[in-house]
Parts: sequence; structure tokens; C-alpha cells
Amino acid sequence: MTIAEQLAHEAKEVTFRELPPEVVHEVKRQVLDTLGISFGGYLSEPSQILQSMIKEMNGPAESTVFGSGLKTSCLYATLANGAMARYLDYMNRCFLTKEALINMGHHGECIPSILAVAERQHSTGQEAITAVALAYELLNKVSDSLGGNYKILGVRGWTPETLRSPCIMALIAGRLLGLTEEQMANALAVAGSFNLELGILFSPNEQVTMARNLRFPFGAYHGILGALLAKKGFKGPLNIFEGHHGLAEVVAGKEMDLEKLRQPRKGWTIQNTWVKSLAADGNMQGHLEATLTLVKEHDIKPEDVAEVRIKATSHTHRRQGNPASRRHPETKYAADHSCYYTTAVAILDREVGPDQYSDEKLRDPRVRELADKVTVEADPELDRFESSGIVEITTRRGEKFRCEVLRPKGHPMNPMTDADIEGKFRSMARKFMHDQQMSQIINAVYNLEKLDDIGGLIKLLVIPGQTAQKS
Repeated sequence: MTIAEQLAHEAKEVTFRELPPEVVHEVKRQVLDTLGISFGGYLSEPSQILQSMIKEMNGPAESTVFGSGLKTSCLYATLANGAMARYLDYMNRCFLTKEALINMGHHGECIPSILAVAERQHSTGQEAITAVALAYELLNKVSDSLGGNYKILGVRGWTPETLRSPCIMALIAGRLLGLTEEQMANALAVAGSFNLELGILFSPNEQVTMARNLRFPFGAYHGILGALLAKKGFKGPLNIFEGHHGLAEVVAGKEMDLEKLRQPRKGWTIQNTWVKSLAADGNMQGHLEATLTLVKEHDIKPEDVAEVRIKATSHTHRRQGNPASRRHPETKYAADHSCYYTTAVAILDREVGPDQYSDEKLRDPRVRELADKVTVEADPELDRFESSGIVEITTRRGEKFRCEVLRPKGHPMNPMTDADIEGKFRSMARKFMHDQQMSQIINAVYNLEKLDDIGGLIKLLVIPGQTAQKS
């Protein structure tokens, strides 16, 4: 079999009965977290632009846009809901092991597209749970074959999603659509042939823009489209990975470990997922937690600060610590990738959440003044841990306070509890609904396997007062 056919076989054969109870529960945690951050991005500019575009299109009323209740195609719902989930950079991070040594990506971004297709197909809760667990596994497998989230594709100028999003979502959508293995392999082949995303969307030498919100959703859109075409008999190059001028050769520069794609699944790596406790790029979680610890424990006021020295991993220093492009971000999209800005608001507000990225906060001269007091340097010793950080704050009185965080809150070895995730969900959903509706959503997610139609959950995601309408 070609690799596409082998992956299609793996995606087709898994059943809900194979999922251990702890895996089922972890899927529910990931769904709840993703729904929360989607509400957090509901009012964002990219969300509103996409919804405005959807209203102008004449799409079938098969899937729901979160919040508004707007009915549209599963393809458009994937774009709108996926952009909401990405907006805050509050999404999860995935790893192969609990030690969390190499970031595999933000696989929670698959959930909006899975729910869109599942709603279209009136899939059961068990089918949706299986699809999410399988998607995490296959996304991790592709990432592992590339050495992690950035190692091969990032260096070559592609986004990490350029391979995994269209290829794997073609398989997952194909499963929900009831495709045969042959059709699923062709869905992957078609989707993988046409979706290549440029690394300028997240280059450390460029300002991050609104387009970054579509990195995963745009690929998922193509994956679903590939599955819909394959269901009608459309075919593509099944040797898409290993063939001449295929993905491994052209996109990955022959560095892709194809044997890792052929290896059978060894476990359920969704259990090694990191749920963020702070609304900022994952590489900065360690030093931000350290900063918050210091200002709270020692009651350090913004006006007390003379200097802030951050020691970060080499990766963080390179991507989020470049002073030329990161010190004074002009947009929210750049701010949540800036060691300087996020450290400044952590000192000023003693939290790093959605409210720290308002236009008012971006223009606050106090933030700019604090950011100018921050320096960032790489500490190779920290490279032994993912997203670790050391912060030293020197006050005007000459006091020095230091904090080291090696495994920030949310790390697989320092996980968010169910109560933590529920609190995170409520913190973003409460702007739009009462406690009763939030509790109904939480209860529906925790009992997802009992739903005969995933639509029972989706209808709870409409904000009161919003009238469901066809695009």
C-alpha cells in the first residue's frame, strides 16, 4: 500500500469501543477547552469578517457557526469556527510523551471542523469522540515524521499545518462522511496536492497578521473538500507522500521520515496534551508564569520595576524574543507572540488573558514603558524543557527577585484539572450567556457519548437572542 492508503486504513478501522475511558474523557476536556476559546474569539475581527462573507454566500444550511447560530455549509463553518478558536492563541499544544519535549502542534484546532462535518452528517457523540481521538493521533504521527512542529517545514519556509491539516482532515472528514478506504486515500491525495501555506504567516522576522487565524482552518477546508470530491469518485495521486515531486520530496526536502507514517499506532497520545492556562503563544508560558508569580508574591508594582531579565529556550528567544519585530507589536496577532508585550501586561494587570489584547491596552504608554525594560536571552540549559523560563525582576530600590518555571501550568506533568478547564470555559462564555446555559454545555460535553446526534450539543452553542439564519 501507499502511505496514503495505509493512513486511510488506520483511519477507517478504529472504533469507539477501542478507546479507553481515560482517552474518552480527555477528548471531552479538549472539546470543552476548544469551545471556550472559540467563544473567546467570537467577537474578533476575523470572525466577524468571515461571518459577513458567509452571509453573502448561498451555501446549504448544514452546519452552524458558533455563537451566531448562522447556518451554512460545513466548509464555511470550518473557516468561521476555526478562526474563532485560533484567534486568542489560547489553544492547546500536543506532544508524544508526558515529558513534552517536542511540540507536535495545536491539534485542538481540528475540533471545529470535526463538529461541522459531524453536524452535517448527524453523527453520534461516539462517532465525534472517535474522530477527535483519531485526528490527534494522526496529526501527531505526521508531525513526528517531520521532527516536530517546526524542525523541517518551518526551516524550509512552510507553516507546520501545510501537510498535516489538509491530509489528516481529509481522512477524518472521509470517515464521518462514510467513505471507503479507497475513497479516503483519494481524499487525502486530492487535498494534499493543493494546500501549501507560506511561513510568512508566522515568521519571527515579520509582523503576525490576521491571516494566521486561518492556518489550520484553511487546510481543514481543503481536506473536507477533498473528502466531498472523493465521495463522488474524484481521484488523486495515491503516492502523494513518497512519489516523484510528492510531499516528502518537494515540501519536506526529502527529510520526512516516511517510516514513521507506516508504523502502527502504539497508544493514544491525546493524553499528552498541554492545555494552556495563559492566553499567549505556548513558547512563552514558562516565563509568563514566573513573572506573574513574582509580581503577586512580592507585590511588585509597575512603577517599582527597573529591569526585567528573561531567560528562555533558544526557540523562544528566536521566535518571540526578536526585539526588532516583537518589542512593540502593533496588532493583537503580534502581541501574543511578543515576550516583551506579554511580560509588560503581566506586570501591569497581573494576568495574561483575552482582555490583555484590547486596542486600548496595545496603545497604553505604560505597557510600552515596561516593555522597554525587558531583555530576553537564550539559556541552552532551558532547552531540556519545553516552554520553560527564568525571570529576574530588579526594582528601583535595588531588590532582585527571581523565579524559575520548568513545567508551567497545563504541561502534561502539571496538567489543568477538569475544574480549571471548566473555569477557563466559563471565563470566555459568560460574556454571552447565563450560568445555566454554560452548565448545559459543560454537561452535554461530559455526556457526549450519549448523544444520538451531535446537533444536540451544537444547538446549545448559540448565543441567546441570536436568530439562526441560513447563509
